[in-house]
Amino acid sequence: MTVVIIEDENLNTEQLLYYINKYDPTITVAGLLKSNKEVVNWFSKNPMPTLVFSDIKLLDGSVFNSLQQEIVTCPIIFTTAFNDFYQNAFDNNGIAYLLKPISYKSFEKAMDKFNRLTHKNNTINWLDFSEVIKKMNVTYKERILIKNANNSMLVEVKNVIYFSTNLGVCEAFDNQGRSYEFRQKLSDLVSELNPDIFFQINRGEAINIHYIELIEPYFNDRLSIKVTNRTKRLITSSAVTAEFRKWLER
Repeated sequence: MTVVIIEDENLNTEQLLYYINKYDPTITVAGLLKSNKEVVNWFSKNPMPTLVFSDIKLLDGSVFNSLQQEIVTCPIIFTTAFNDFYQNAFDNNGIAYLLKPISYKSFEKAMDKFNRLTHKNNTINWLDFSEVIKKMNVTYKERILIKNANNSMLVEVKNVIYFSTNLGVCEAFDNQGRSYEFRQKLSDLVSELNPDIFFQINRGEAINIHYIELIEPYFNDRLSIKVTNRTKRLITSSAVTAEFRKWLER
């Protein structure tokens, strides 16, 4: 088994080397890398290791600058002092996320997990596996903070029938007949919503599947949608109609 350590602080590197040797003296450390430049250079010239230990903030920026080039296809155990990169980690082959200072117990637990996942009789596609991990760890927006001149209030996303946008202003229409305006790009908002519940049916509207009452054919390969407590019909764009049909049935 070979591993590579991506870490720009010598003390942290020494600690990982000690933990690795304590856990399994037969493990070979094939590389000690300190920067994105070294990461790109090493992985472009050497065989893929069995496992990578990686810090996140390096001397020349975030390690994700390198990982997003998909040059590392083996599993990665992330080691960092920051707790706000979970999503990025699991988007990039992460199987564990260890917060510094790292205890041997947490290191051992991560290695045991790696060994369970890579049992000698198993063949794992790590890109597929990372997608599964990603889905397991994704959290979606549950509420929206609405601010006005005098106060602020929270709107539960689950109660929103649909969102619309006009001139950079989003509007949420809830199941009680109320509407709320807030500033956010609709595309950014949709990326934060649960894709099993919300679907962007055109450039300006995203709909909640739980409030769809009726769907009828419309002109030019579009669909007309009646939603709960609203007289206005929502119309899909022809470009997304086919995808919308698939979404409804999955």
